[in-house]
Amino acid sequence: MTGVRRRSLLAGIAGGLAALTGCTDTTTPRSGTASPTATPTRRPTADPDPTASPPPSGTATRSAAAEVTVDELGLQYGLVAPASPDSIGIRDPETPYVVASVRVDGTLPLDAFALRVDDESVPPTTPDARSGGDRLYRTSWGDDGWYDANRGRGLLLFEPPSGAAERVRLAWPGGGRTLGDAAGARLAGPPAFSAAVDAPETHAGTGVPSVAVEAANEGERPGRFVGALNRVGPTVAYTPVARLTELVPAGESVRLPVPVGWGWPDDDGRVGDGDPDVTYHLHYPGGEDSASVRLVESDSGGSA
Repeated sequence: MTGVRRRSLLAGIAGGLAALTGCTDTTTPRSGTASPTATPTRRPTADPDPTASPPPSGTATRSAAAEVTVDELGLQYGLVAPASPDSIGIRDPETPYVVASVRVDGTLPLDAFALRVDDESVPPTTPDARSGGDRLYRTSWGDDGWYDANRGRGLLLFEPPSGAAERVRLAWPGGGRTLGDAAGARLAGPPAFSAAVDAPETHAGTGVPSVAVEAANEGERPGRFVGALNRVGPTVAYTPVARLTELVPAGESVRLPVPVGWGWPDDDGRVGDGDPDVTYHLHYPGGEDSASVRLVESDSGGSA
């Protein structure tokens, strides 16, 4: 990857930490951006034609029991989840998951939803039984609410069987949504990504520097990149920064801007001492990377 200062540590992530996707494979908003929202359309629905293009995320489907709006729907390997009280990481990096975010106007119990992989029906699950925790990380702590019929919205998590399939579809009574972007072929195995944090070595001024993650799909199929980014400094010991996710075509790269914001250290002698003041740590299935930034005095004499 050009123009990127990287120190790839292509090793499995210790501790088997977790990462959840949440972007649709029909529309793939970048991490930190809102999902596209369309005005719900109310209409009687039979099971849609699986050969047709999937409707945009946010389009409502009406059944006899309820109207279901699928805001996000995607296939990914691994989940982003808390690794400690103040950090996030990747869990189950070689396990395929389908994640959906739905809203329901009406009444549909959790077990009314299923993932259909060819002729097999897979019920929704949660990651607590096997992985030791039922929390996922999306944009902040506590925003991972599982689907609740009383609340009428939430996340659905499915673990489809491994192996290439012809058709992968989220289904409910009277309706459903077929995953696009070669989802069936992607079940043949996890994608192969390399990734690096792009951050300046030094920064001066009162603002914050531009930081991004560059990810390259080195496999032969489209794949969803899933990353967990943490930060050390300048005024915190450790904190989550972002869950990063993007569908990347085979052989292509993507640059994901990172939301940056931090408190500035007091003028206690640390600025300009030559030591790193901020370090970003990236975890993704199959590897890690980090990048450090030194805060230096600006030309005006103020501290960065």
